[in-house]
Amino acid sequence: MLDLLWLHLLIVFGGLLGGMGLLMLIRDPRRRTHTFAWACVIILAPYIGVPLFLLVGHRTKKIIQAKGELKLTHLEADASETHGVGRSVRGLLEGMGMPRMVGGNRFELLPNGVATWNRFIERVQTATESIEIATYVFHMDDTGTRLRDALIERARDGVAVRVLIDSLGSHSTKKRFMQPLVEAGGEVAWFMPLIHAPYRGSSDTRNHRKIAIFDRTHVVAGGSNLGTEYMGPTEVKDRWVDINFHLQGPAVLSYMEIFRSDWEFTTREALADHPRPCIDSCGDTPAQVIPSGVDVPGDVLYNAVVSAVYEARERLWITTPYFVPDDPLMHALALAARRGVDLRIILPDVSNQHLADIARGPLAREIDRWGGRIIRYTGGMFHAKTIVVDDSWALVGSMNTDRRSLFLNFEVMLALYDTDNVEAIANWNQRLMDPCEEGAKAVGRSRRAWELVIRLFAPEL
Repeated sequence: MLDLLWLHLLIVFGGLLGGMGLLMLIRDPRRRTHTFAWACVIILAPYIGVPLFLLVGHRTKKIIQAKGELKLTHLEADASETHGVGRSVRGLLEGMGMPRMVGGNRFELLPNGVATWNRFIERVQTATESIEIATYVFHMDDTGTRLRDALIERARDGVAVRVLIDSLGSHSTKKRFMQPLVEAGGEVAWFMPLIHAPYRGSSDTRNHRKIAIFDRTHVVAGGSNLGTEYMGPTEVKDRWVDINFHLQGPAVLSYMEIFRSDWEFTTREALADHPRPCIDSCGDTPAQVIPSGVDVPGDVLYNAVVSAVYEARERLWITTPYFVPDDPLMHALALAARRGVDLRIILPDVSNQHLADIARGPLAREIDRWGGRIIRYTGGMFHAKTIVVDDSWALVGSMNTDRRSLFLNFEVMLALYDTDNVEAIANWNQRLMDPCEEGAKAVGRSRRAWELVIRLFAPEL
């Protein structure tokens, strides 16, 4: 009789727990893209599903409360004329509270891993006051070891060295690997450990930003993490293709403020204000830094992308290693293709994420049917993230065109408005398309069945 009573209580409590979980689920509008998957887990196994949802799936205001809303300084707006899509998106971004487009920047495209390494290590070796790095991955391979040792040397020289590493992205990197840098006087912090106090936010929200700031006047940023597959002093077999840039000028201030926010949230220690970033003009490139994440209300970056897709008239090229957009963005892409825009989705033929490749299958075939072009890079894995719209606007940075990057992770992109630099990114895309095949791959029934299952979990890929 007692056993039946306990069984009854477990069933009743499980039902109440499941009901509470469903209430939390439907109150979270950002999660409506995969409500069904979470609902199944919560209903069928509430004792597992509800704690799991609270640990990795509950995107509330916890991080905002712990981290604070990202506040970026509004510098004096650039007087340069923007045109086409650039004019429209610029107005949208400023209307949503983003820093104004600022001129006076010097932008240098870093087209491959060797160029990125050379510029990166040059800035490390010439920094005199500070080196501040945020990365998703810091590998313990040859590139990671060389960089760590270079940072150790600079820390011993009295340069303030700070490295912020995402705990999930660098889960295989041992803390003892970075300990020599700490012993040399540098600082290393690990963003959002997988096991942490619940009030600190969801473990599902990762810092995917890649930012390196030198003397608070130079930035090297883009899509590359710190490892041999991304960059190094010489070419190596099977290195991933990626794109990065070196930036100087007023826009550096936004990168510094983003790093400051992430660092202070992780360490709970304030960064000193000096030396201040140089905001003097040093070039002629107008640029705008666009962060995204739960510390940026309103899904600003996503809205800018969707708006640009609707505004495109001639060209819309998207380069991404993982293509799993949500329905509104897919609808916008469909309309762009239907009205005759040169729509190209450039993907690796086979990426390093098998489940993401499965999930993208139906979407790629839809693009084909609408008249867009799926360009499959057959030269290996590429990791670049760019969007080029007409000749008036381009994005380059850390954001993949998938729901995790668009809605969950902390990301940052640089928007360019001048025709020369937009064309430079387009030309890089054009070279990437040389060793390519066109069209989505045909698949059989079993693959299509797997695609339907995997797409339920698309936002977590």
